[in-house]
Amino acid sequence: MVDLAVIGAGLSGCALLAALRRRGWKGSTLLLEAGRGPGGRCATRRRRDNDSWRLDHGSPTLSFSHTPQGELANLIASLQQSDVLRPDDLPVVGVDHLGQQVAPPDHVLLSGPRWRGTPTMASVAEALLAQGGEVVEARFGERITTLCHDGSVWHLNGDHHARALVLSGTLLAHPRSLAMLGWQHVPLREAVPAGVDPQLDAALQQIAGLEASVRWNLMLELPEVSSHHLPRQIWLTAQAQERFGVERLVLHPQQDQRLGLVVHGLDDGAVITPDSQPELLRRHEQDLIKAISELVQPWPVLSSALAQARSLGVMRWGAAQPLHQGLSADLQWCHQTRVGFCGDWIEGRGFGMAEGALQSALNLAERISGSSIAER
Repeated sequence: MVDLAVIGAGLSGCALLAALRRRGWKGSTLLLEAGRGPGGRCATRRRRDNDSWRLDHGSPTLSFSHTPQGELANLIASLQQSDVLRPDDLPVVGVDHLGQQVAPPDHVLLSGPRWRGTPTMASVAEALLAQGGEVVEARFGERITTLCHDGSVWHLNGDHHARALVLSGTLLAHPRSLAMLGWQHVPLREAVPAGVDPQLDAALQQIAGLEASVRWNLMLELPEVSSHHLPRQIWLTAQAQERFGVERLVLHPQQDQRLGLVVHGLDDGAVITPDSQPELLRRHEQDLIKAISELVQPWPVLSSALAQARSLGVMRWGAAQPLHQGLSADLQWCHQTRVGFCGDWIEGRGFGMAEGALQSALNLAERISGSSIAER
């Protein structure tokens, strides 16, 4: 039995644990993550056959709409002092629907300051998790599929038991999980029937209204390339995104002079189920490989290297995206059932923005640290 179970070791989940430790919270904590390590959408692909190979196949930077203030600024400063976070001022360019280089589009992820993890984006989540201290037990490679609440204790997969629960993503609370994972019921709704906790009822209703945003990220290994005059990110204009089904390309120079390339592919609306996903992965891989040949034409060195590229597969990313507003901040912590939420989908935080993931974690930590979870 632990005081708090946190599901998801992404940026917000790890930041929550770090923030609780800084606030002096002494409760025991269990972190559960389906992936092989911390990172979430800031995860990093590592090669078993090459220790120096690093490929950030999710978000390439931490993006902010404006300069961080207050507690958030202190958090960023601590990560910079630990040398796991550095300002990102690498070149960003645009490509239009004709495959020609243009100015980068006016996009919220490019509107404010950006930082990148060093040596990898996953290093940021790893550092935050380390700040959580020894009271945090982390288990990776474990997907939670069933939740049960008996009125005082949360039971996860029947194996883990906690007095309070935090979801750093929406998968266990959003109807999209039904098709994607082949479940019959939304796990959080099944654990707490309607009418038991009005605050949670309202939260689940708002979460159900969030749109599922999906990316199909193709990872490529290119031969030795001089990346001196190449951009870091190549963003497609709106018209180009519609034509090619690609949001952006991100270049990852390697220590051995080879080049990693991640193609952030857009979703085409096909229903994702356990049975359909293998074919969808194969099809998106083929479509994205075909598309990038036109997108890198402004850079002959990339066009030449692409002929020798080796595919490392496609990674599917899913996240909740607010259509108008995210989950109301006053529903981030449901006192009666002791369940909380954090992530960039919380109201007013900005989907896809690191400030949203981090600030929501700081806000939730304040509420949890002021509660009496460990005493109940």
